[in-house]
Amino acid sequence: MPLHEEHCSKPYCQLTNEELANPYLVIEELFDFAHLPDVRELLWEWLKATVTSSYHRTLSSNEQETIITLFEKLAKLVEAAHRLHETNQNAARKKTNLHKRKKRK
Repeated sequence: MPLHEEHCSKPYCQLTNEELANPYLVIEELFDFAHLPDVRELLWEWLKATVTSSYHRTLSSNEQETIITLFEKLAKLVEAAHRLHETNQNAARKKTNLHKRKKRK
């Protein structure tokens, strides 16, 4: 599903200022919420709930809330990963530009 260019350049920001400054906090928050095996199981439940039309009716309200919370944490994780990616890209560009300037001298 293609996104509008506007969405690609401006992430839907749910990150706090502290998380923007340190995106690794989002990773800590995700795994404070659930350990890796639990995240895997929740993702599987989420997939089943969205793919099968009637499955979501068998989930308790607590299970539905947990899946929604996981979605929110994963949305933040994607934003944090984007932030880290942009930081790495900018650092690489600066390094390349510095290297080019040194070659010219």
